[in-house]
Amino acid sequence: MNQPENLTVGELRKFLAQFTDDSEITDDTKIFLDTGWDSIQEINPDALSIEEAQAFKIEDPLTHELFGGYSLLEKAEKMKGEGPVEKVLVIRNLY
Repeated sequence: MNQPENLTVGELRKFLAQFTDDSEITDDTKIFLDTGWDSIQEINPDALSIEEAQAFKIEDPLTHELFGGYSLLEKAEKMKGEGPVEKVLVIRNLY
């Protein structure tokens, strides 16, 4: 099964700790999302939240290969979620 890796809060904390003494990185440094297009995407200040999510598996109809992902709890039943419900940090960036 193909399962993408997830950035954890611990890894994010370690990354941000690297900039403690960097005078070029301040509280006003902007954060963007690179989606692979020509421009980077702004992230709204109110885009962060803690939500509940559940893992699911989906089968490729051509290869029958299984792919794993996560769905917010309110959509987990539709995605046939399974396993424990987890608290996750979500960046909600809806355009």
